[in-house]
Amino acid sequence: MAFSSIIFRGLAAAALLFCVVSDTAAHDIKSCKCETGCYTQEVSKLSCSGGKARFSSNGLPGPKDPLMRGIIGTNQQFPAVHNFDFEILLDPKLAASATATDAGPVGVAVNGVPIFDPSTQGPADRTTGKRPSAFDAGELDVCGGHAGRGDDYHYHIAPKCLIEDLGPVWVEDDKKPVGYAMDGFPILALGWFDQSNSVEADLDRCRGMKDASGAYFYNVKTTSSWDVLTCLSGRPQHFARDRWEHRVDRTGKEITGLPIRFAIKDSSRTTHGRGVCHVMSGLLQGEQILQGDGSARRIEAQDGALFHCNKACYGLFFEADRSRKFGGRAIYYDYIASGCPSGFDISGLKTFTPYDGAAQSRKGPPPTGR
Repeated sequence: MAFSSIIFRGLAAAALLFCVVSDTAAHDIKSCKCETGCYTQEVSKLSCSGGKARFSSNGLPGPKDPLMRGIIGTNQQFPAVHNFDFEILLDPKLAASATATDAGPVGVAVNGVPIFDPSTQGPADRTTGKRPSAFDAGELDVCGGHAGRGDDYHYHIAPKCLIEDLGPVWVEDDKKPVGYAMDGFPILALGWFDQSNSVEADLDRCRGMKDASGAYFYNVKTTSSWDVLTCLSGRPQHFARDRWEHRVDRTGKEITGLPIRFAIKDSSRTTHGRGVCHVMSGLLQGEQILQGDGSARRIEAQDGALFHCNKACYGLFFEADRSRKFGGRAIYYDYIASGCPSGFDISGLKTFTPYDGAAQSRKGPPPTGR
């Protein structure tokens, strides 16, 4: 697998007219960036120096969170282990103007999982100028996240399972953050368990406000779209670095994942010696499947599994070459099991019918518009 790295940088987005910051005497939030008790056990190497809190994570939530379940449109990516290093300002300042967010990271949850802007990386609507919402597109699981192009799990809305795991004492009584924005300000979830704590009416246009002591914070929306923040009130910072290994196919080419209509019912990640196998089971809906004779057959609904262990053990869909024998897009199931690790029971999976026709060209995902 290919080794990759990326730095999450400050947003190069347009400045917005900054609005009046609300405050209230009803709340005094917990400031605890340098306390291990304000992070979950998924976070490690916490330290504070030089005006920043630093910590690491593997990018995965707690093991009991039902990752990927509930997604109806998937890009066939699996939540994988990453190597994140985060830096959060200890004493952030409000900027003269707010910064609009765009597709990409805007913060990190207290379990070390990145938080992204609500939008996908799909092309912007020509009329509104906005990118599609990941939530509206059915791309998010019941926890509010999904795996991205680098098999990186991240949230696009309030981290619902994490907040439930943290509980009312953490969220409402102690008023601890559930995350931090890339400008350094904390993200809370007041009103999630107790509506008497709701601050929805007091939030500014970025979903922020000041507490009784004058400390600024963001607060997630506790219903409907579950927004985290809608712009950044402070100056965006270079706040994270990531390193990981790309999955590859039988030819050694990196797999970025083809979007398909696949409703995920279950997802698992198992370790076999040095290898890791990812499996997602669900329902394939409304797709044209390439047949061995070059024709295409439409499937309205069929149960099956997607999986990947290594370049010699996977079952995934790829886009077929265009043909006069069928109209529109067709996909085919590339299946190989010659190198599956010991202990991985492929016979227990309900796989799709492997494609056995003429060789096809590998195609990457459609243009993102960025």
